[in-house]
Amino acid sequence: MLYSSTIRPAALTLLLGLGACSLDLNERPNANNDATASTVPAATLQEVRWVLVELDGQPATAAAETPYLVLQGGRARAEGRAGCNKFSGPYKLAEAGRLRLGPLVTTRSICPDQATEISFLQALNQAQQYRISGSTLRLYAADTLGTPLARLKAVAAE
Repeated sequence: MLYSSTIRPAALTLLLGLGACSLDLNERPNANNDATASTVPAATLQEVRWVLVELDGQPATAAAETPYLVLQGGRARAEGRAGCNKFSGPYKLAEAGRLRLGPLVTTRSICPDQATEISFLQALNQAQQYRISGSTLRLYAADTLGTPLARLKAVAAE
């Protein structure tokens, strides 16, 4: 009797500890990550601030403001910043893993460098599928086996 009462709590502690120590081997460090933002573990798609870290397999370059995306759940509305311009518009979740954004409208500020902004907006417009792994969101065109259009990281609300 003493044996089973000692083993069960120890086994439960071990199983809970293993679940908390998962590691996504596809995630790799990026020199362009925002060091001031704290990462949110095991994010959901909606009501999360997704910060851009990679476009078409390349680290996202610095922009006037850090590009991000937020998908509001109740209103099915996408909002964010593409660089120096803000954007918004509807989105649709047809089924798990499928996402369509747009049409997105943007403000029209003149910005010194709009390369990242243009590429990010193109990736959002082309996105048809998504995958979430831990606190990483990957947006894909039709094929989820290739390089993602964009990789974003969930960050804590400011």
